[in-house]
Amino acid sequence: MRRRACALAVALAALAAAGCVRVRAHQREVLAHPALAQPPWPEPHAAHQHVYQIREGTGGAAGAGGGGCGCN
Repeated sequence: MRRRACALAVALAALAAAGCVRVRAHQREVLAHPALAQPPWPEPHAAHQHVYQIREGTGGAAGAGGGGCGCN
């Protein structure tokens, strides 16, 4: 029983360590691209996206409902 618990602990540690990756300095630039960042203030960002969708005539991609007239 003790061997099985030890083997299970080693297997779980190996699975947990599999997700850890060292990121080299030249790769950090790509991973820190501004397009990958979350907006710091979600509410103004959502309002800006709404205005952009109305102006460009695109809608539905962000998951928000409503018409294209901007009256909602």
